[in-house]
Amino acid sequence: MRNGLARSAAAGLIAVAAAIVLVGCRGDVLFQDSFDRANANWETGEFYEGIVTYGSGDYVVVSNGGGSMMWGRLTKRSFEDVAVEVQATVLVPPPNNNNSFGVGCRIQPNNDGYYLRISSDGFYAITRIADGTPVNLVEWTASPAIQQGAATNTIQVTCEGSSLALSVNGQPLASAMDTTFTSGDVALTATSFEATGTEIHFDNFVARRPQAEEQQVAGQ
Repeated sequence: MRNGLARSAAAGLIAVAAAIVLVGCRGDVLFQDSFDRANANWETGEFYEGIVTYGSGDYVVVSNGGGSMMWGRLTKRSFEDVAVEVQATVLVPPPNNNNSFGVGCRIQPNNDGYYLRISSDGFYAITRIADGTPVNLVEWTASPAIQQGAATNTIQVTCEGSSLALSVNGQPLASAMDTTFTSGDVALTATSFEATGTEIHFDNFVARRPQAEEQQVAGQ
């Protein structure tokens, strides 16, 4: 069974005065997919926790609800350092927008790894799973850069060396340092923390070789 990653009920607006975030520039393309046709590049299947499948020109991840995470891996490709950009459209949010979706990097065979996610109610987090135990490296924090509800957001994730970084719609949001995992798979993920499910459509996926630069994050 896939492990759920619970959002903390205590998470609220956390003021961030300023931070330096490493974000991926437009380096060499390692892999890209516009999902124009179904192929063997991505995991597909129906599970207890949800569904991963190809849609009409996109890649669909459905979480059935109850806090269970659902994700689909990019198959037959593993990365050490990688910068990922993908468009994520929330087709079906829970009634109160209490979900999460985003990118996993350095995902291990047992599903450990890093998960950089946003939510339909305007929050973001960076989470590490090690030995099946989730730990938030960046707690759930609100940002006006995230389009809420049934909307489209462009998610940018960089995993380079010990640095993890998350940007949304061109706005750097968070970074963390961790050395637990140095390589692994990339995945696209969705979770509904309510009894009803959520459905996320991903499109225009690009994985690049990171070329980091420093950007200043304004207070959230």
